[in-house]
Amino acid sequence: MLINPSFRGSVFISYRRADSPGYVRGLMSDLRNTFGSKQVFLDMEDIAAGSDFPRIIEEAVSNCELLLAVIGPSWAEVRDEFGRRRIEDISDFVRLEIGAALGRKIPIIPVLVENAKIPKADELPDELKLFATLQGVTLTHDRWDDDIARLFDAIENVTVEPRVAHQYSAALAKLDQGHWKEALTDFEAITSIQSRYLDVPERIEPLRALDKKLSRLGPKASRWQDLASKYPLALMAIVCLLPNALAAVFNYLFNWEVIVHPMARRGVEHAEHYFQVCAVLVNGIGFLAGLALFIFFARPVSRGLADIIRGRVIAHESLIFLRRRCLVLGQYTALISACLWIVAGPVYPLMIGALEFRDYVYFIASITVCGVFVATYPFLVVTWLCTRVYYLAFITPGSVAADDMATLTRVDSWRWRYLAMAGALPMLLLALGIVLGPSIGSRWASMLLGIFGFVGVAGFILALWLFQAIQDDIVLLKEATWAYGSKVDNQEAQH
Repeated sequence: MLINPSFRGSVFISYRRADSPGYVRGLMSDLRNTFGSKQVFLDMEDIAAGSDFPRIIEEAVSNCELLLAVIGPSWAEVRDEFGRRRIEDISDFVRLEIGAALGRKIPIIPVLVENAKIPKADELPDELKLFATLQGVTLTHDRWDDDIARLFDAIENVTVEPRVAHQYSAALAKLDQGHWKEALTDFEAITSIQSRYLDVPERIEPLRALDKKLSRLGPKASRWQDLASKYPLALMAIVCLLPNALAAVFNYLFNWEVIVHPMARRGVEHAEHYFQVCAVLVNGIGFLAGLALFIFFARPVSRGLADIIRGRVIAHESLIFLRRRCLVLGQYTALISACLWIVAGPVYPLMIGALEFRDYVYFIASITVCGVFVATYPFLVVTWLCTRVYYLAFITPGSVAADDMATLTRVDSWRWRYLAMAGALPMLLLALGIVLGPSIGSRWASMLLGIFGFVGVAGFILALWLFQAIQDDIVLLKEATWAYGSKVDNQEAQH
């Protein structure tokens, strides 16, 4: 059976058995062959015996998309056993059918057979007078195929156009409210019916492009991103601890070679013991404090992601807070790490004591190198995780705030600072090797500077990749923020 994909409603055929039964059978057959048997409702045939006829007719007409009123020569003049015109009877089925369709503004097409004319307004009850103004379609036996083709064209025009217009208006409203994905679905449904409807092709292309680009962001974009969204706190904690652990190892080994051993050779008693105790205390307390502070700042983001994964509804104000916290989490991480290393700088000398001027220089140099290292890479990696995986989960229609764009722009500017720090690190190590090299007096310390310099160069290559990835993600997130925002949100963002 040939099904017409552009017609998705149902057709109700209204007729009088004493007026045009032969035409109705042929019409019904062609309609069902074209639109599908379930799309055509014929009152007398489709209502079971003993049913509540008026109620079923009312429901059928209410649920149809189109009513075909088959009109023969005696349609308005058919009379009952008392000689009264049936159309004047308030319980007349045809009157009820057409009245229900007019009342619900359901499209009606009069189908004129046997040279019939549409009744004049003064021949109809008050509630049917509008029926006299409708344009009919003539149906004849001699030109049946041509007439049926014209009727089907009329059906498509009166059913598809209103539906598409309504769907287009609904899509525009969704777009204005930030529901751009739902609007895209509606636009695509429109193009499946009318491929060049108004400006739909121009609207749909940028939305499809945005949908494709955003498919690489968010928790569900890939397997690793899905895993990262399930354990965000653990993953970001590891990302923060790893650079700090590497810096702690370098700092310990370097100072052991250039400070502790010379102190022991100068006769300072228990220098190695004091240094070891100092390293354990400072690093232990510092790592625990840093981890506690990081968890304090990152926990809301982690809990928010867990709520979203569970399908819980998050309040508008909470989403605004979570987006802001998510974006600045990398900055908080960098500041926590750098501050802890700055605090550790004077603690070491105070706890060890008996240091010479050169020892203070080495401490300051190693602390500076480590501070730059532990600030740079946690910021870049955590910020990349947030822009690539976490942030998009907190953007929903209606929750976009005016300062979201400002926060994204601020984070975009921060990445330049940390890229400069990543580039400065190997240069700083090279300078230290040149300036302090002759006075270091330790082959192992010189090798440590060289190894850490190599790590700095490799890290700078990684930093360049993260720098570009964050930039690309922020560009997309700005597009998403604009798309998810309502007209009011976007106007506020512009100001």
